[in-house]
Amino acid sequence: MKKIIIASFIIVLFSSRGLAQHNLLGVGWEVNFPNNDGYVTKTSYSGGKLDYRHFIQHKNLSFGLAINWCTYEQHIPRQTLVSEDGNSALTSDFVAQVYQVPMTATLHYYFSESKMLRPYVGVGLGAQYLDQSLYYNVYISDENNWGFVARPELGIYLKPKSSHNWGIWLAANYSYATNEFGVLNNNSFQNFGLTLGAAFWQ
Repeated sequence: MKKIIIASFIIVLFSSRGLAQHNLLGVGWEVNFPNNDGYVTKTSYSGGKLDYRHFIQHKNLSFGLAINWCTYEQHIPRQTLVSEDGNSALTSDFVAQVYQVPMTATLHYYFSESKMLRPYVGVGLGAQYLDQSLYYNVYISDENNWGFVARPELGIYLKPKSSHNWGIWLAANYSYATNEFGVLNNNSFQNFGLTLGAAFWQ
C-alpha cells in the first residue's frame, strides 16, 4: 500500500514539471511526537515526506501536494478494556502498531526573503490513511480507515549560496485527523512533527 501511494505521488510530481516554471520539490525525514492519551504516545523516528509546490508568479504564495508517512510502535502496560456495549472486558498488556499516511493539498505564504533564507507558514488539508493494530496475548485487533486531516505548518528554506537551486529544509507541523479506532473508542489521531530535508527549485 505504501509503495503504491508513494509511486503515484512521484508520477504526479514529475508529470507536473512541464506545466510550470516555478516549482519546488522537497524530500524530508520526519520525527513525529504523537498526542493520543492512553494510546500511542511514543516518539517515532520512522517518518518521511515528499512535497511539491508551485509558486504563483509575483505573489508570495504557492500551492501544491504533500504526502507523509510514519510508523509507530509502543508497549502499553497492563490494563482492562471494556467493550462498547459493556458486556465484556479484557485485561492484558498490549503492543500497539500504527502506520500513518496523510495526503494533502497545500497552500503556503512566504515572508520577505533574503538571498539565502525563505521562511513560510501554511496549511495542508486532505485525507489520512491509518492502519492500526493492537496485539495482546495470541490475539490481534486491527482496523484501517480513512479520515479527514488538517496540518498547519511553519518552516524555512536555507540556501548554502544564493545562486544554488537547492537548499536545506526545516519545518514543524501539527496534524489532526478524524481516523477512528473502535477497540479503544478513539475518534481522532493527533501528532506534532519535525522535518529535516532538502528542497530543489526548478
